[in-house]
Amino acid sequence: MMYDTLFLDRDGVINKKLEGRYITDFKDFEFIKGSLDAIINLKSVFNKIIIVTNQQGIGKEIMSVEDLQIVHEKMQEAISKEFKCINKIYFCPHLESEECECRKPGIGMLLQSKADFPDINISNSFLVGDSDTDIQAGKRFGVKTIKVDNNFTLSKWANSII
Repeated sequence: MMYDTLFLDRDGVINKKLEGRYITDFKDFEFIKGSLDAIINLKSVFNKIIIVTNQQGIGKEIMSVEDLQIVHEKMQEAISKEFKCINKIYFCPHLESEECECRKPGIGMLLQSKADFPDINISNSFLVGDSDTDIQAGKRFGVKTIKVDNNFTLSKWANSII
């Protein structure tokens, strides 16, 4: 079975969250057990994999857009040097207090992905997140949603659908 697009949150889905801190350097980025293989395996059943991530550390001036781009480049290299697994990464740099539409549970990043990839079939797509705001955004956008946590990880979900 082929699915269309897999939307992934980053912190808490792909990498371990740092409690009360932001990942500003790749040395602080630790993949959740099994997430690397899960992404590579999911690429075989999804046409596209897109990351949608709130990154208010930029709005708080703890990190720059350039810092974030370096973390994402190194993350993608670690996932696969052979082929590109991640089609695009969208991020919201705004503070939660700004109540912008791109910050989840807003759907601005998802709408932008649909504008950039007009062939996305929403009804055959999934969003995987670890927070209620991720799930709310996915439901508002109309994709199937999967909530992961320390026990039900991206890896376990991947094994259930592949």
